Amino acid sequence: MSTVEEMAQFVLLWDLVHGVVLNGEDDRIIWKFTADGLYIAKSAYEIQFRGSYCSFKPGYLWSAYAEPKHCFFSWLLVQEKILTADKLQARNWPCNPMCLLCKIAPESASHICLQCPYAQHVWDLVQSWSHDLVRKPDANSTIEDWWTDSLQSMPKEQRRTKAAILIYTVWNLWNERNRRTFQGKEAEPLMVLQLIKEEIGLRLRACGKPCVP
Repeated sequence: MSTVEEMAQFVLLWDLVHGVVLNGEDDRIIWKFTADGLYIAKSAYEIQFRGSYCSFKPGYLWSAYAEPKHCFFSWLLVQEKILTADKLQARNWPCNPMCLLCKIAPESASHICLQCPYAQHVWDLVQSWSHDLVRKPDANSTIEDWWTDSLQSMPKEQRRTKAAILIYTVWNLWNERNRRTFQGKEAEPLMVLQLIKEEIGLRLRACGKPCVP
């Protein structure tokens, strides 16, 4: 290494390798553009057009029982436009590439909200509290697929309430990430659940709707 840039790349690589946990399974190839990880020609064809048009249908989001700022955040999140570490790195901005919620994987929008063990714990709590109205997301789903699949084939009022729970859950996961990043403070999943319940309760009462049990 003869330059500062090379040394910085080495430190970044060291952090990434240090976070890898190996097990006894053989390596296998996974196609990341299908839910089951198997390659199909259709997915390879469709991926060529990703980014050329918006496939996200935001109607369910904007009609949710949630404040506009929370809806707007979720609109950005579903399209993976929030400034997570992977986005900052793509812009060559200095940042910690690892997820501060679990400290074992690189940070991305889908990881923070769906895949992170900390997030999965929070979703378990939300599922129990909501009596299975909201279920823990499949860690292999994309954010857009998770959002769309969660709200299909539901009565309008129930869908608006469920959408609000999804929105306030991801909002508070993002806030927890920011607390750890900028304030050095950490909250247990139960505390995050309490914040979710308080915010949803306030919003539903403001809309004249019954609170979730």
